[in-house]
Amino acid sequence: MSSGETQIPDSSENDSNASGGILATVVPDAIRRNFALKFGIVLFIMALSVGLVGLAATEQVKNYTEQQVLSDYENAAAQEADILSQWVDRNRLSTQFVSSNDIWASSDTDDIDIELNNRKAALSADAADIHLVERNAAQSQVVASTSNSQVLTNSPLESTSRAWLTGTNFETASDVVVSDVYQTNSGPVVGFVSPVDASQNRYILIEYSLDEIANSLQGNNRAEGGFTQVVNGSAVVMIDEPRDGSRGLGGNMLQSYSENSRANEPISEANDLRSSEQQSGVTADMPAADVLSERYTVGYAPIQGTDWVVLVHAPNSAVFGFVQNVQQYGLIGTALMVLLIAGVGAILGYNTATSIDRLTRKTDQMRQGNLDIDIATSRIDNIGRLYSGFADMRDALKEQINEAERAQKEAEVSRAEALEVNKYLQKKAEEFSDVMEETAAGNLTERMATDGENESMDRIASEFNGMVDELEKTIGQLNSFADEVAESGDVVLSSAESVRDASEQVAESTQKISDDAYDQKDRLATISEDLDTLVDTLEELEADNPDIDLGDSLERFRTVATTLQSAAETSDQMMAETQTVAGAAEEQAAELNEVSSRAEQLKRYAKPLGDILNRFETEAEHEFVFSGGPSQSLGEEEEE
Repeated sequence: MSSGETQIPDSSENDSNASGGILATVVPDAIRRNFALKFGIVLFIMALSVGLVGLAATEQVKNYTEQQVLSDYENAAAQEADILSQWVDRNRLSTQFVSSNDIWASSDTDDIDIELNNRKAALSADAADIHLVERNAAQSQVVASTSNSQVLTNSPLESTSRAWLTGTNFETASDVVVSDVYQTNSGPVVGFVSPVDASQNRYILIEYSLDEIANSLQGNNRAEGGFTQVVNGSAVVMIDEPRDGSRGLGGNMLQSYSENSRANEPISEANDLRSSEQQSGVTADMPAADVLSERYTVGYAPIQGTDWVVLVHAPNSAVFGFVQNVQQYGLIGTALMVLLIAGVGAILGYNTATSIDRLTRKTDQMRQGNLDIDIATSRIDNIGRLYSGFADMRDALKEQINEAERAQKEAEVSRAEALEVNKYLQKKAEEFSDVMEETAAGNLTERMATDGENESMDRIASEFNGMVDELEKTIGQLNSFADEVAESGDVVLSSAESVRDASEQVAESTQKISDDAYDQKDRLATISEDLDTLVDTLEELEADNPDIDLGDSLERFRTVATTLQSAAETSDQMMAETQTVAGAAEEQAAELNEVSSRAEQLKRYAKPLGDILNRFETEAEHEFVFSGGPSQSLGEEEEE
């Protein structure tokens, strides 16, 4: 990666570092140092986790399958109860329909017999016989019947299996009463009795055989050793399905279902379902030995319209055989998965640990300085790339060592050169230091020598020498300037005093001239007035004496008067100009006083500057003389 590139931290690496830091505080160092041990522990945890997950999943599948099987038997009981309920409802309706015929109240037995046979032929095949029964206070007997037994028609019902009919009560004329199963010459039957509408003391009794309905029971088909029974509220078997899978009825007809109260619990539970929305139920793991020789499962459901209960039985070995197979296969699969993980993990861990241990030994030899060791493997996975990486690192390390050795030799040469350069620089620094000390002390004549050995030092010397040359020139100029200032100050001060004295004399002379001009003006004015008077007198005289001719004399008098008048005016102008010159001289004198004051200050400031500059030693050729200083200017003025 180049120096300009920015390395982006890997979030997964940060996460692994965080998790590794947590594990480092928990896992002992002895385990952390041994990869094979760590891998074995991780492998054991994985196998244990897979085993636990497999056991949990197997148990869950087993429970689910058990629930499904139990639900199937619950539904089977409900289905068979529904079939029996439909069978009862159908026979009930048939009995009610047959009893509604008015012929049953007739006394003509031949017509009744014919009608009974006709009715029987119209009924279903399981209708065994139809009887017209008459019941009175003394006894009840069969008036007519489709049966060929003469004993039945001549004997009272109380002496037969139909004695149950004598105690039967009907709420309405259309009511139908269903009996329990009883034996007849035709075999076990169920009687359906309904009163005749026209005669309340006569009844139609239709007996239905159980062979056909028994063949519809499917308990034996659902599981090997399974069977279905129908029992009444007194726990007497009404219908028994053969256990050997044959058709017809079993040998437990009209016998007690079980002497075990635990086995009779499904009967009472089914009766409780008559008043609820639930149609059926199931009970697993029943232990009654007089029902089945092994533990069994029973589904139960009430038959509506009767007090009968359908019980669907099956041995647990048959019911839960699939469940046990699922559990067994799940356990076997879990064990195989654990063994597979352990085997594959052991092989992989052994190979990985062996490769890592071999690489660790090689890296230890590298750490001890052996860089000629062979680091190679036939693996092309991450371990193989790790070998390649270490090999590259070994080669790079050897190259770096070689470069370091070369660099060390070069560094030694450079160090010797640096020492020589350092000595040279120290020597030159001492020489430069001496020169700078002399310069700092005020000797500006010293210079740093250049020898061409070191460009930087020569450049420093040249720049320093140039700087001192400029400083020397500047100091010389300042020194000359300070002397010139002091000299010029004296000249300016002397010149200013001379000019000031001259200005004062000019002012006095001008004042005197002004005074003389004033006096002359007065005299001229007086003479001019006298001449004017004289001219006026002469003019009057000439006017009064025509004979007197003054001629040019009078004109000359007038000219002289005019001239005197002009002279007087000129005196006024000269007096004004003289006063102006006197004012200017006084102002110049005041200015010269200011110049003298500033010249004295300049001399005071120039003397300390000269004292300081005199401390510096400079070459005479660098002294500077101003070509246009004050003294020279004043000298030129004096010459002029």
